[in-house]
Amino acid sequence: MKRIPKKFLDGQPWKNKLITVILSLFSILVIASILFPTGCARKEKEIKIGASLPLTGEVASYGQRAKRGIEIAIEEINATGGIRGKKIKVIFEDDRNDPKTGVSIMTKFATIDKVPVVIGSAGSTVSLAMAPVANQKRVVLLSPISSSAKLTTKGGPYFFRVCPADDAQAKILAEWVLEEGYTKVALIYTNNSWGKPLAETFKRYFESHGGKVVINEGVEEKTTDLRAHLSKVKASNIKVVVSPTYPAEGGNLVRQAKEMGLQLVFFGGDNWDAPEFLTAAGDAAEGVFFVDPAEPSGPIFARFADKYRKKYGEEPDVNAAFGYDALYAIAKAMKKAKALDGPSIHDALYKVSFEGATGKIEFDENGDLKYPSFDRNMIKNGEKSKIKEGRSIMKVGISKKGVFTSEEVVLEIKKRILEWPNPVEYVNNMYGTHPGRDDMEYFRKVFGGILDAERSTKSI
Repeated sequence: MKRIPKKFLDGQPWKNKLITVILSLFSILVIASILFPTGCARKEKEIKIGASLPLTGEVASYGQRAKRGIEIAIEEINATGGIRGKKIKVIFEDDRNDPKTGVSIMTKFATIDKVPVVIGSAGSTVSLAMAPVANQKRVVLLSPISSSAKLTTKGGPYFFRVCPADDAQAKILAEWVLEEGYTKVALIYTNNSWGKPLAETFKRYFESHGGKVVINEGVEEKTTDLRAHLSKVKASNIKVVVSPTYPAEGGNLVRQAKEMGLQLVFFGGDNWDAPEFLTAAGDAAEGVFFVDPAEPSGPIFARFADKYRKKYGEEPDVNAAFGYDALYAIAKAMKKAKALDGPSIHDALYKVSFEGATGKIEFDENGDLKYPSFDRNMIKNGEKSKIKEGRSIMKVGISKKGVFTSEEVVLEIKKRILEWPNPVEYVNNMYGTHPGRDDMEYFRKVFGGILDAERSTKSI
């Protein structure tokens, strides 16, 4: 039998020493469990989801409103039992619309928090930077707002979104400009992963349908002086500017055009719906046109909007509704998933189908929304004013030179003008002149069945 070393027998019996060591280890484990309650008991009580959004910075309104929509969805889901009896907890992080920060947050969520799903981001550039980490770690990245067409092909299999992709937006914007009779435009866009693909798709569709982009220039994010670009527009004698730009750049463009005395018709992308656009543009925003995702409506949105108003004291916008729908899409996928891990939730998202606050939510093979829908809008009296679906706000076609004599055309024009609250002021302010358009050609396009109408000096 092996002898016990003498050092264990010195001072006190070796058995007492062994008991002391065991008790000490047990005490350490007890203290650790109290100080760091991250064990199985905690995991059983909640499901953690990450959210990376711009909560501060130049597009903070996007992130803040999406966050509020998510918070309302959290309350509703948890109040009805959560997911498989577990409460949902969303960990919010501020990426400040910065790609590097977004990557750091995504890495933290995947490796430290070990969440199966991340909601984010708002900026497409940030989401594109986060997507490789999501795909490598097999963590679902579902954006409520990022719309770049690049994400369709570059987002990878683990990227999804509940907002429409920009290829649909570009096509709708091009169709609208052509319907107005404008065939030559200047195209000025934010030169990043959102603005450039949108501009490229617009140009391709616009020119394939008879239009021509005369000036085609990108501006870097956070550019404040756009006078050089506007000077080129002035020299070209182009009167229509299509500008898928970020809110600050777009607002500065519109304001500086007015300061330079340029009378231009502006069409913008969905970013012009942000408060930051109105702040930068000031009163020069009056009368500009832009497209954005269709304004939510219906009973689900009405219920959501009522809760949002009561909780936050303001009206929800489409970004708040996107945030709300994003969390519900994840929750419904979790209920269908075989397990609460990234790959299982990824597979289940393709089976999700529900009516959300923003409309029908279903995903195609690229993780894009199957049924994109956009509104046409203008800024009127400092606020967004939706143009009735299926018609253009400029289809009235009045000019100071007169209108067409065809009785049917005149009746149609009267009908459309009188739908507005103050038709006289509306016509005088908005349709006094139409630079860059031939009225006869335009009216023949708008009122296709009345091809023999002729110009007259008769006024309504």
